Amino acid sequence: MSLPKDINQKFNELDFILKRRDKQSIKMDSHGGYSILLVYPPIEEKKYLERIKKTYPNAYFIDVAREFVEYIDSIGSEKFIEIYQEYSSEPEKLFKSEFNENDLYKRLLREIEKAGTVEKIPILVRTGALYGTGIENVSIMDSKVVQDLPIPLVITYPATLSEDNKLKFLNFKLASDYRATVIY
Repeated sequence: MSLPKDINQKFNELDFILKRRDKQSIKMDSHGGYSILLVYPPIEEKKYLERIKKTYPNAYFIDVAREFVEYIDSIGSEKFIEIYQEYSSEPEKLFKSEFNENDLYKRLLREIEKAGTVEKIPILVRTGALYGTGIENVSIMDSKVVQDLPIPLVITYPATLSEDNKLKFLNFKLASDYRATVIY
C-alpha cells in the first residue's frame, strides 16, 4: 500500500471515480460492491466534512448522527434507555431488527434510496455514530439498496492504518475487508 494521500489528492481521486468511472468498473475494483470509502484520520473529520460539502453541494448527505438522534426521539429517550439496557449485549436487535421497520438501519437505507431516486450522490457522513449499534458499514454496502443505486454510495470513513496496513475504524476497531473502492 502506498503512502496516504493528502486531502486534495483524495478529493481528486473521488471526483475522478464519480465522474469518469462506470458502475461495472467500480464494482470490479470493489469486488462486487458499489460504494466508495473516503478514509481520513478521525481527528480531521471536521475538515473533511467541510470539504465534501463544499465540493459536492448538491449531493444527498445522510448524517448518521442526526438519524441516530431522530431514531431515539421516535422511540422516546426513556423507552430507548430501557430497551438499550435490555439489549446491551446485542445492540443490533435494537438498531437493526427484522421486526422494526423504523430502526436505524432501515432509516439509513431509506435515505440512501431517496438519494438514488433523485439521482444525487449519496454521501454517508458522521459514520462513527454507528459504533456500538451493531450496524457495520459493510452491511450497508452489501445491501440491495446500495447495489441498485445509479450513483455509488460515498461513505466518509474516520480511520487510520495500522502497522500492518489494516484500516482501524475510529482509530481502534479493525475494519472488515470491505467490498468498496477505498481512497486512503
